[in-house]
Amino acid sequence: MGRVKLLLLLAARSGVADALEAALRAEARRMAEALPGAAVALLQQLPDDVFAQATPAMRPFDATLEASAEGADAAALAQLVARAGERLEPVVHGDLSAALVGVDRAVIPCAPAPVRYQYLMRRRAGTTHAQYLDYYFAKHSRFGFQTPGIDGYVQFHVDEAASRRAAELAGVGVCRVDSVSELHMQSLAGFLAALAEKSPGAEAAADEERFVDRRNSVSFTSGVVWRSQPQR
Repeated sequence: MGRVKLLLLLAARSGVADALEAALRAEARRMAEALPGAAVALLQQLPDDVFAQATPAMRPFDATLEASAEGADAAALAQLVARAGERLEPVVHGDLSAALVGVDRAVIPCAPAPVRYQYLMRRRAGTTHAQYLDYYFAKHSRFGFQTPGIDGYVQFHVDEAASRRAAELAGVGVCRVDSVSELHMQSLAGFLAALAEKSPGAEAAADEERFVDRRNSVSFTSGVVWRSQPQR
């Protein structure tokens, strides 16, 4: 079993770039201080992100606050974002933001990398959450090993009930996502160059059609701008 993790995915208001980063850095530090030993990271969407354009009907998230801690459960992590929507209201649309709690399943483990592709995936009609996760991990994960230009591949399996509780605590509107595929890499440019040489894209997309509601899923790429320092 993997490690429990929380993602607070944020939809920024227009015209607040400088204020947004300052507010999010303060929130990330507050989370790290509230749970000593927690691994907290702040990611912001890259300005040259081409992946968000693949699903124009779905809004990508502008920033991600991520937290996990050895031995921490879903309830403890959810408390880290209690009233976060209220604190971030001047720079964030709470109703368009999301709180997700679940378990990391590291298909290709790696050390922390500076750039991350995130794909928030929703299941097709006629598929239960459990069936979706079973196929996603047991069958679809093979495409991670065929993807060039990455350091690691993690499947974040979302707990729907825990995410709903975290969203209520945080004061954000979205919690119904089945999983997040995370590809860890050194740079977006390097990843795109590697994909141009060799990509499982068409085959992977065809396999996704078996279980993913692709039209209502969204992908984007973010850079890590702040990370908590491990306790010694």
